Amino acid sequence: MSFDIRRMSIAHWFPDTEKHRCGYCKNESGSISNGMWAETLTVEDYQNLIDRGWRRSGKYCYKPIMEETCCPQYTIKCDVVNISITKSQKKSAQKINFTKVNNTSDDIKIHRGIEKPVDFNKPHHSRLNEENTIQDAMESDKIYDSSEKICSVQKNASLKTTINNIGPDSSKPPCKKAKLLRLERKKEKLLKQISQNSKHKLRLKLVPTSEPGVTWERVKEVEFQLYKKYQMIVHNDPPTKLSMKGFIRFLVSSPLKPVNFTNGDGPGYGSFHQQYWIDDKLIAVGVIDILPKCISSVYFFYDPDYRNLTLGTYGALREVYFTRALQRKVPELSSYYMGFYIHSCPKMRYKGKLVPSFLLCPETYHWMPMEKCVEKLDANKYSRLEDDIDATDENVPTSREIGEIKVIYDYNLMYVRDYKRYHQEQNVFNEIGQLVGKKCARSIVFCMN
Repeated sequence: MSFDIRRMSIAHWFPDTEKHRCGYCKNESGSISNGMWAETLTVEDYQNLIDRGWRRSGKYCYKPIMEETCCPQYTIKCDVVNISITKSQKKSAQKINFTKVNNTSDDIKIHRGIEKPVDFNKPHHSRLNEENTIQDAMESDKIYDSSEKICSVQKNASLKTTINNIGPDSSKPPCKKAKLLRLERKKEKLLKQISQNSKHKLRLKLVPTSEPGVTWERVKEVEFQLYKKYQMIVHNDPPTKLSMKGFIRFLVSSPLKPVNFTNGDGPGYGSFHQQYWIDDKLIAVGVIDILPKCISSVYFFYDPDYRNLTLGTYGALREVYFTRALQRKVPELSSYYMGFYIHSCPKMRYKGKLVPSFLLCPETYHWMPMEKCVEKLDANKYSRLEDDIDATDENVPTSREIGEIKVIYDYNLMYVRDYKRYHQEQNVFNEIGQLVGKKCARSIVFCMN
């Protein structure tokens, strides 16, 4: 074998199905899944895994057995290029107007504007307001600015036409449309409000966690205390079950190998914590993975004292906005993955309200429009979502490809076809190939006990 194992994904496969207490319907052993412990994963491999219904919790990766598990979990994504927000989502965003607030959530003003659905592709004054109120605070400690950079408007810039009624002055730039001029004046006014009148501002910081460094060490205790408060108040977890070790294992440890963007512009791929600060107070954290085709939301927790701001909804909209900003740098990165969608769980319904959204068919692994899936899921909690009855999973490895799966056994790297000389476990590898698909079967090295 001639390849560098240091560049490959390495995972410990668990051959037995895992049965756990379901966090949704509370069935003590109803949650059934396949799993593996990923020591390292390339971002390409993890992208391919989540496109087959996998999900990670720390370094543990699992795939629900959809036909058997009590609450089938469908992977859901949103197309951020063509997204539009609803009236209620816009209201959630408008609650966070930090141009003039005090420290308590009760004093944060609600900014009300036009409340019809907004297409992100069209300029709108309330969107400019939301963008500008955060743009000036996303820097320091080499932390990537997760918002778009807003071009400043020169105070004394003006567009003039000649007075002598002889047409435009050729020495001046072409006249801009009145609508664009109004938008620029609005933007300039907002920037002045932020710099001159603001008492408190919302800042977003993006902290890498694939390889935690000095920045993470400075904030990990603050994050843990926020996480602990959130779990105790929102989810009623007893404090005895909340430890720094468990927090790191669940939300900080990541198998993803960090990689720079090809053009070198941006945060690169890997795992991150997106922190939401009001001045020096941390109020929320979004745990995300930046992958070749998407931003994948892992978890979101916030200060319950600010729950009236609907920070969960706002966080999702900010992550959508961040995805759109990165998509301009990396065109393939065009989706926002929201984890799993459980149709029978009312708390999950909000995920389908980001339009357009798609669910992953558990049989063909094709993406199906959300609106086409609802009727099927109303009838049956598990359903093949693909309409084409002849469609199949094109990513299943052949017998020859199964034999070329790479394994580590007794400290030796070998192919499955050679491993079978020592152990008759062909069925295990057939299952691995079917579950991870032929792309990952080629690139992941499996450790066998």
